[in-house]
Amino acid sequence: MPKVYFKGALSLLLALACANTQAAGNDIIVGEIIDQSPAWIEAGRDYVAGAKTYFDLVNSEGGINGRKIVHMVKDGGGKPADIQRAAAELLGDGRADVLFGNIGDATMRALTEARTAEKQNVVIFAPLTGLPSTQRQIKTIRASYADEARGLVRHFSGLGLTSFCVVVTQGEDQKASLAALRAAINGPLTCEAAIDDGGRDASKAARTVRAAHPQAVIVLGDSAVVGNFIREFPFKNLGIAVGALSLVNYTALFEIAGPAQSRGVVISQVVPSPQKESVPVVREHVRAMRKFRDEPPSHLTLEGFIAAKTMVEALRQTLTAKNVRRDDVTAVLGGLPDSSLTLLTSEYAGSTNGGTRMIEMTMVGGAGLLIQ
Repeated sequence: MPKVYFKGALSLLLALACANTQAAGNDIIVGEIIDQSPAWIEAGRDYVAGAKTYFDLVNSEGGINGRKIVHMVKDGGGKPADIQRAAAELLGDGRADVLFGNIGDATMRALTEARTAEKQNVVIFAPLTGLPSTQRQIKTIRASYADEARGLVRHFSGLGLTSFCVVVTQGEDQKASLAALRAAINGPLTCEAAIDDGGRDASKAARTVRAAHPQAVIVLGDSAVVGNFIREFPFKNLGIAVGALSLVNYTALFEIAGPAQSRGVVISQVVPSPQKESVPVVREHVRAMRKFRDEPPSHLTLEGFIAAKTMVEALRQTLTAKNVRRDDVTAVLGGLPDSSLTLLTSEYAGSTNGGTRMIEMTMVGGAGLLIQ
């Protein structure tokens, strides 16, 4: 994969991670653990940029009831020991009041297994992962990978497609998505092709799928996996539909497979289109990105923006005491009902997921755009 693909992402995240922001006595300190490994750096860059844009907007307007938001970022690199060290630094010397927007499956797996939220009495709010959690103090906004997988099956089934192959990376994290796919298909998969985490053996997966002659293929993997697979699999020539999950960045597909080969891939999304300015939160996001960031909005910058806004609005409505402690922030965010977590997107939620967490389908089109 070309190194240039990660250059911009690395620059922004390193700048955030290395910033020596000093908190004043009664600021709201937001800690965030990112993952700068290749699988997550691109998605994480956009999500962090969107969240930081909203925090900058709030601070420019006086903060949360007069309290400035201090955004502190540490890199866990997807490694359990480094993730735990980052959490300890943020919650210890960093005095973080909340762990917000933690990036990546490995990050959330490590925090969940260590029961960090429970032991530190802190809320983990709006992580960028589709892994489910049953821990009370982990508050998830986005739909799960399993929900997205079901949504893709229903989308293709609605087009009259009935035979499906799945291309899937190995590991525990994909089991729920694979089970959801099987249940949604309501019949046997036409084939199941394994692929490694970087998509380096994509040609083998492509041969397996091609031999099975399905009508649709759903790839459960990141941008590198999907990009390498479609580079080896001429799905348009074969008349086979290809679907992927929302954490796949379509501009990354252009880098890996090329624009022509990427065109036609269906990608599920968990927030509205960042160009749909008729939606109030999208319009607010676009204006804030123009003011505070020198880059175009994306689905993931919008997702980070919505997550930050959801958290801030909950704190703004409830935190009125002169002195605010972590316990106060935990009480507010930990007590939020599911309806409050999805309030900004629920009216646009499609019926594909059977709940209030939004899922809609987009397609990679020409001229570097996504088509609704």
